[in-house]
Amino acid sequence: MRKNFDKILLGLLWLMTMTLATTLWMNIRYGFDIFSATHWEYISTLQANRTNIKLDFYLSLILSLCITLVVLYFIVRPRPRKNALPSATVQPYALTPMEQKAQAPEPAPIHNEAEVHSNLSAGPTSNQRPRSPSAMMSGMARKQNPQQFTPPTQRMNTPTPTAVVAPKNPLGSDINATFESAGFIMKPCKRIGKLGAPIVALGYNQTLWIGTSNASGEDMVDAFQTLTNLFDDTLGDSANDITLHGCIIAPTSTVEHDLISTFDNIDAFKQFMKEHQNVKPDDFDSDLFDAISTYIGTVTNYIGKE
Repeated sequence: MRKNFDKILLGLLWLMTMTLATTLWMNIRYGFDIFSATHWEYISTLQANRTNIKLDFYLSLILSLCITLVVLYFIVRPRPRKNALPSATVQPYALTPMEQKAQAPEPAPIHNEAEVHSNLSAGPTSNQRPRSPSAMMSGMARKQNPQQFTPPTQRMNTPTPTAVVAPKNPLGSDINATFESAGFIMKPCKRIGKLGAPIVALGYNQTLWIGTSNASGEDMVDAFQTLTNLFDDTLGDSANDITLHGCIIAPTSTVEHDLISTFDNIDAFKQFMKEHQNVKPDDFDSDLFDAISTYIGTVTNYIGKE
């Protein structure tokens, strides 16, 4: 919105500049005033009488008009986004020994069914005194594990071990508190693309921060792309006024991106935010910021329901 207004003012300034320059040139070179109706009437009379007029007179008018239109086009044409997303090259992530141990399947217990049947069918030896049926049944109840009587079909279908699922954003509360202490406006959000439970904070300079932990750089790039597409569809050229910035604490993988910052721990992130407080700029427009804040809240609520 503000950028479109700047383009209009710049275009008007260029039109006035070219008009004055053309007027000065035509007066000095040909003694012709382009704002004079009498001069234009005189030119039309010469043309009606088929009087020869210098060719460079017409060329001067045409050239000044072409220069005016070309430069005016470059002033008002749409600008490319300043936070274009590069292709993500994700570094492979190696599992730690603790994660490998947690994901390794436990061996299923193997029971010797023949031994169980032999114990049930075998009679008393010559050196043993026969036991009563009730004693034999009670002894088996104490010694036998119920898993030993699992049917063979169930033992063959060993359940696949489930992988250990890490929390979506384990340091979310710490990241949220850090942004609040830095003076940012928080916007609740359940999901952005592949990022679960991200922390969304809005700055007075129309910078939108996305904070998460234990996530990959590829997921952050996907969240950027999701927001960029939505901003372009709803705001048009005004989407360029909003700058995206991401921060990942303890990332599982990284990408080369100027607008994504990574931190080894929460303490490093807190120190970073102490140096990047949310301060109102000199040309701060409260009405414009309130409108953007309401819009961002609507966007995060909409994306979280997808």
